[in-house]
Amino acid sequence: MKRILILCTCLTFLTSCADRETIDEIQVVNSIGYDYIPQSNKVRGTILYPIYKYGPTEEPSIIAATANSSFDIPLRLNNKSSLPVAFGQLRSIVMGKEFATHGVEELVNTIARNPDLGRNIKLSIVDGNAHELLSSVTKKKIKDYQFISNLIEQNIRTENLPNTNLQIFLFSFFSDDRDPYLPVLAQEKDAIKLKGLALFKEQKVVTTIGMKETFLFKLLTSGTKHGRYSVKIKESDRKGEIILQNLRTKTKYEIKGNHQHPSIVAHLTVDGLVKEFPGWIDLTDPASIKMVEKMLQKDIEKDGDAFIKKLQQHKIDPICFTDYVRSKTRGFNSEKFKSQYPDMNIEVKARVHLIQTGISN
Repeated sequence: MKRILILCTCLTFLTSCADRETIDEIQVVNSIGYDYIPQSNKVRGTILYPIYKYGPTEEPSIIAATANSSFDIPLRLNNKSSLPVAFGQLRSIVMGKEFATHGVEELVNTIARNPDLGRNIKLSIVDGNAHELLSSVTKKKIKDYQFISNLIEQNIRTENLPNTNLQIFLFSFFSDDRDPYLPVLAQEKDAIKLKGLALFKEQKVVTTIGMKETFLFKLLTSGTKHGRYSVKIKESDRKGEIILQNLRTKTKYEIKGNHQHPSIVAHLTVDGLVKEFPGWIDLTDPASIKMVEKMLQKDIEKDGDAFIKKLQQHKIDPICFTDYVRSKTRGFNSEKFKSQYPDMNIEVKARVHLIQTGISN
């Protein structure tokens, strides 16, 4: 009985130590954006937050402030807010293209040390201005303060994007042998859309890829079950487009050559469903199915090889070839591999099997 009384007393003191915050007395931030202003060499921060009205209605609004560094942005924003700014419910961090190409090291170090931020926060790059993108969320066509995080989350869930969040980004950012990536968003009038991926070299964005290359990126890393892949086809004077709905992918890597001249082959086995195809192709005919499979196979190999060449030209390795070769090589030398990587022979070999066909267009 005595032990129970002591335990209850301790729990009472522990619960009383926690800081309590009332929702009506704080500014709950859902998204924050960062832009670099080259004319003044300053950073502009913009927060998106909901204004709670009577009943269930919520109205998204923004506050913006400039500072000498991203570290000072929260304080400057707090100075312009009628309520204390709270980042405990932050769902997304958006960086303008100028900010990302200038360098994100200071911001990343700041958010990595912040214990209030959840590790599932969605980070993204804007092909343009983060302030304008967050402002568009307050417009009539969107008016959803969680739109950006929901947009990224549902594209990860439907496998248009590789899995990404703050924890995954930080792991790659602070790794010596892998390069990070983030989704790219673009603004269309008052709408926001997913445009592809931004690829980093150390602390800066060095290039971006579109959605077709993003699909290949996912094939080469974690595979996909729901991604779509389109290919233009031509036979004699007839043209058309085939859209492949990927159902199942197996990716296997093979090391060839020797320590002095290694090479890598990425074997992709794709079981897919043709969702759309031109009417002049008869997919009830086995010969036509074989023809389409070879076309898709050739296109995936060609685009896959071109994508990998692009990575090698920029000397970046977001696919983590380095980690794979290390796991298969005794006495692996990371610096030597990095020097070989830009000129290394890395090719894609694909096998496409159409397990179902959809409708013609």
